[in-house]
Amino acid sequence: MTTHAAFALALLVDTLPLAAQQAAPADALRDTVRGAIAWIARQAVPVPGVENAVLFPDSEGSKKPPQVVVYGGSAGVLIFLENAAAVLDDATARELADRTAKGLRSARRLDSQERPSWTRGSVMGTTGLYTGDAGVGQAFLVRHALRGDAEALATAIEVGDALLQRAREEDDGGLSFGKQPDIIFGNAGTALFLLELGVAAKEQRFVDAARRAGKALLAEAVRVPSQADGKRELPTWVLAMGGARIHMPGFSHGTAGVAYALVRIAAETGDKELLQAGIDGAQWLVENAVADGEGLKWAAADRGEKTFMGGWCHGPAGTCRLFLLLHAVTGEQRWRDIALKGARFVIDYAANAEKQGKDGEKPYVPPSYCCGVAGVVEFFCDLARVTKDEKDAAFARKAGQYLLDVAIQDGDGRKWKNGPGAPGPVAADSKGHNVDLMVGAAGEALALLRLITLDREQEAVRGMPDRAVVAPVKK
Repeated sequence: MTTHAAFALALLVDTLPLAAQQAAPADALRDTVRGAIAWIARQAVPVPGVENAVLFPDSEGSKKPPQVVVYGGSAGVLIFLENAAAVLDDATARELADRTAKGLRSARRLDSQERPSWTRGSVMGTTGLYTGDAGVGQAFLVRHALRGDAEALATAIEVGDALLQRAREEDDGGLSFGKQPDIIFGNAGTALFLLELGVAAKEQRFVDAARRAGKALLAEAVRVPSQADGKRELPTWVLAMGGARIHMPGFSHGTAGVAYALVRIAAETGDKELLQAGIDGAQWLVENAVADGEGLKWAAADRGEKTFMGGWCHGPAGTCRLFLLLHAVTGEQRWRDIALKGARFVIDYAANAEKQGKDGEKPYVPPSYCCGVAGVVEFFCDLARVTKDEKDAAFARKAGQYLLDVAIQDGDGRKWKNGPGAPGPVAADSKGHNVDLMVGAAGEALALLRLITLDREQEAVRGMPDRAVVAPVKK
């Protein structure tokens, strides 16, 4: 299981050398995705005693038991396979997705209180979106959305009901599922799954639970004085690690992600208090943004030496999803303008990173979804759908070309090498080819599916519930 140490390590590896690249042709994109399917298929581990059921290790050759979660496990792989099957009409992906779904169902167990669970105990709990049961439920929700599979929806509902059984009732009427507030481990991510489940299943109890989770998130906010109005306090959210409480402003663990969840819940439920809390969280981010040329950036953590990143987890590729969503919900141009400034930083960051190469050799950077190129591809695909600006689409395609350039041929398969600890060439003896959605081939290939479908009028790829920025919302 991937732990928070992996996220901390990722703080060092978030750069993107892409300038002067050309857009990838559609056939090359499709061929690379099909290669990823072939390579991922070879990593499948049969589930003992369950015919035609498989799960996946976190990386090629891993000796650790396969996990079911999204980050480092099989649920994220299922999300990719279902999308690959739908976009490419690929029979191999569809058959492998069937076997993966069967493997995930076989992981169902009862905990010590006879409540269903799919994940084993971890230091961060078993309910989270990326590290727990909510992510397993999301994988089945994606399968239902892309296939109209009633059994998949039934499984997602069972996961949702199991989460409600394990929820903690707060004194103020709120609802909590774990110890953390964030998207990766915590209540914000779990609430987003329940929200999407409630809408898909037309089951109000899940939407109500998401709203109550939003109330609990609001209650645990750490409020700080506004820089623009000293009489006003703005909410932030912190992650508890050991004895420390760390504020990472970005999307994966901090204020941007929690505020995004509150805005999504408010848009569906019409809850004005949650919407205002999301806006206030966004205001804190605006007041604490750092200008960088024409762009804006945010420190990866509010402590000690400042590190600035470009990717999904701690950089504008994640943080600016909040601003795009607020633009969609409120109609206010200022939110879109801030998102565009964050995108400008990512573009400049890419160009500057490319200059770091020595002797004409470009530095290698992680291709991954979490803190690397795949997450940037997805953000610029979403940005292009909002702005309708071909320049945003062009940058997404350039980033996609980088993924093609660094893909490794392995027989009929394609895989990607994990990034080093800093920009630079990968050591000859460097090991590590991950399988999962967040730091592995499933994520790199899913980003390529976004490019393949970028010109379609409607978004065709269905992923995690924290990705929507242009979905229909209620004002």
